Amino acid sequence: IRTFSGHSIKVSSVAFSPNGVYAGGEDGILRLWDISTGKKTKVFTGHSSWISSIALSPDGKYVLSGSQDVTFKLWDIETGKEIKQFTGHKSMVNSAAFSPDGKYVLSGHLDATLKLWDAETSKEIRTFTGHTNLIGGVTSVAFSPDGKYALSGDSKGIKLWDISTGQEIRTFLTRGFSASFSPDGRYVLSGSVDGTITIWDILTGKEIRKFPEFSYGWLKSLAFSPDGNYALSGDENYHPLRLWDISTEKKIRTFLGHTRYVTSIAFSPDSRYAFSGSADGTTRIWDINTGKELAQFISFTDGEWIVITPEGYYNSSANGDKHLNVRIGNNVYGIENYREAFYRPDLVKLALSGGSLKDFKTLADVKQPPVVTLVDTPKSTDKNVAAITLKITDIGGGIGDIRLYLNGSAVVLDSARGVKIIPKDDKAVYKAVYKVYNLKLSNGLNTIRAIAFNGENTMQSNDVLYEITATFKSLTKPSLNAIIVGINEYKNPKLQLKYAVSDAELFEDTLKKVTAGLFEKVNIKKLVTKEKTTNESIIKELKAYKSLNPDDVFVFFVASHGTVDNGEYFLITSNVGSTRTEKLKTDALPQGMLKELIANIPVTKKLIIIDTCSAGALGEAIQVAMLTRGMSEDTAMKILSRAVGSTILSASTSLQEAVEGYQGHGLFTYVLVEGLKGKADKGKTGYVKTTELADYVDSEVPVLAERVFKKAQYPTISISGQAFPIGKTGK
Repeated sequence: IRTFSGHSIKVSSVAFSPNGVYAGGEDGILRLWDISTGKKTKVFTGHSSWISSIALSPDGKYVLSGSQDVTFKLWDIETGKEIKQFTGHKSMVNSAAFSPDGKYVLSGHLDATLKLWDAETSKEIRTFTGHTNLIGGVTSVAFSPDGKYALSGDSKGIKLWDISTGQEIRTFLTRGFSASFSPDGRYVLSGSVDGTITIWDILTGKEIRKFPEFSYGWLKSLAFSPDGNYALSGDENYHPLRLWDISTEKKIRTFLGHTRYVTSIAFSPDSRYAFSGSADGTTRIWDINTGKELAQFISFTDGEWIVITPEGYYNSSANGDKHLNVRIGNNVYGIENYREAFYRPDLVKLALSGGSLKDFKTLADVKQPPVVTLVDTPKSTDKNVAAITLKITDIGGGIGDIRLYLNGSAVVLDSARGVKIIPKDDKAVYKAVYKVYNLKLSNGLNTIRAIAFNGENTMQSNDVLYEITATFKSLTKPSLNAIIVGINEYKNPKLQLKYAVSDAELFEDTLKKVTAGLFEKVNIKKLVTKEKTTNESIIKELKAYKSLNPDDVFVFFVASHGTVDNGEYFLITSNVGSTRTEKLKTDALPQGMLKELIANIPVTKKLIIIDTCSAGALGEAIQVAMLTRGMSEDTAMKILSRAVGSTILSASTSLQEAVEGYQGHGLFTYVLVEGLKGKADKGKTGYVKTTELADYVDSEVPVLAERVFKKAQYPTISISGQAFPIGKTGK
């Protein structure tokens, strides 16, 4: 059984808009989620306590938020900035609403008052008095569709008000907690403290019907669907949401998933989807027609986030997957253990659009990874090499790749599939294999991280960390070693590129200049001819760097084509003629091979730069591939970076940019080189670190692309492993 856990933030209110879903949290932060991609796109900060209510302006430009800190704020959605505060009330805002024309704001307060405000001036127009519950106050407010009337509810009843006069028209005799108007304004839907759902006639105040099935607690949230056909309810004690047919009073279905009470619900404008916020720390989106959960959105206390589908595929911030745990029986793993197979923003996007993931593996299908321990390994040594012994115990899922990381960077990737398991104890329930790796060390403290994957390489084991202190006399100083690849010519002449070779030569020339005096030796291998840029040639060159030392630096630069097919990234080498899946697997350089080659270079400082173009006939094919074949290059690069413990800077260039270029080069490489020359040295230290170079490329490429091509180009920046100086500016 797989269950999730993590230190997430309770969601106190949700609201839907064309921009996405707004979720207010117990930490006082309002978050905007893009429901087409699953990304958290905006954060509104300013409240000091949990957000009790959210309301959106009809034109979609503004959002209101009320908080337990008694503040009531209006925000500009485009900028994320606070525009104004509504002042004059003396207690927290439990609920809020915009009038249909956007001119007025209604707020319900803990002190049992209801206030009408001018949205433009933020001035109070009038206060409605009549509610008497001073414990919970006014818990729900709503404008009628024509803007003439207001509803307000507390635990003693629901009241209908005349907006223009402030006079109470009638009270609906129910212990109301939540209330809303029907889309046509003829009826009121109420939820009471005893769980009763009732429909009332606006004109007469009479009860039309009462839903026969009661809930298990206060109906904290209730909503009419925009088409008027359904009601959705969530209560204090019963975790699932329930969908009701308005005309028949029957429960249509139950939405299962939340593990604590639902605090807020909302429908999409087309009534196809529902959104719910819960005290379990999740905001979830549901398909109304099927009852299926499409995804859950989770924010964590440190600002990280994750969006995950029921199948387990996810999108996240850089470290968002470190906060969500999965329990399998008595074993607990981080969701990041599944990263290389389940970090799939493309599949999250597919799920959110209503697409099916039934043909994809789920977390439940994944077999557990082996258990890894370090044995018979010294804590200190006076040599520069140590024998690292791993005990790898298969607990049912088999044994796949084995990896060792030294000070954050991968230095061993052993594709040990089908490894023969020779147990020391034939009576053991689980069988173990012992693997010994002679690992080069740095002088001083060495932190070793060991992991192993299951037999399918879909899930990694929990990390094993070990420290070895090495004290030896180093005979050599660090060197810089680089492979620089530029491919203009291909087997298929339709794939020719214009600037790849010149980009490689510019990078080589710049790297030589900025590293002079920084390293004892600078060894650069440039591969730009058709013969030297085949997949076999590049693989051979990458295998030649296994004798390097941990403190050396390795740089891999490539300017070529790149594409993604069937969930795997391929670097297009000069021998490629066809981009059919079967030909890519044999002729191109696949991500898995690239990962293994770079991971086995035993240095702790690695920088990978991949400038791929999508030009000519292949360009059209690649653009289609991005839309139809799933995983994007951005995702592939982020997975590769984490896997090998290296910083990766990459860009996928469009047809227009590849043909036109900039200053005789690709725009990405031009910006990269300018950063290396010194523009990335923000601190004016005289050195450019990999992290500074990454920041410069990340900020400058979109700006220059917008200016030159009238279209922003966003590079992929993925930082993993150590940051280190890569250039000397001479300042």
